[in-house]
Amino acid sequence: MKNQNITVYTTKTCQQCRLTEARMAAKGLNFRIIRLENEPSLAHALRNKGFREAPVVQVTGDNPQIWSGFRPDLIETLANS
Repeated sequence: MKNQNITVYTTKTCQQCRLTEARMAAKGLNFRIIRLENEPSLAHALRNKGFREAPVVQVTGDNPQIWSGFRPDLIETLANS
């Protein structure tokens, strides 16, 4: 697996967040969760970047990327890299 760090920005009532977390865990991906309700400055910064839905997934490392919403296709790509 490539060098990558995965952060999932979530909210506690978000169904897409729960699906994303479950799919990533099932694929064996290591990720950290940041609850946006506990980090209002981060939530504001993500909104300023144009993100309007949770979760926001940010991948740093060899193949940096960022997306929002439940994206099983992108999770599969991460798991296979």
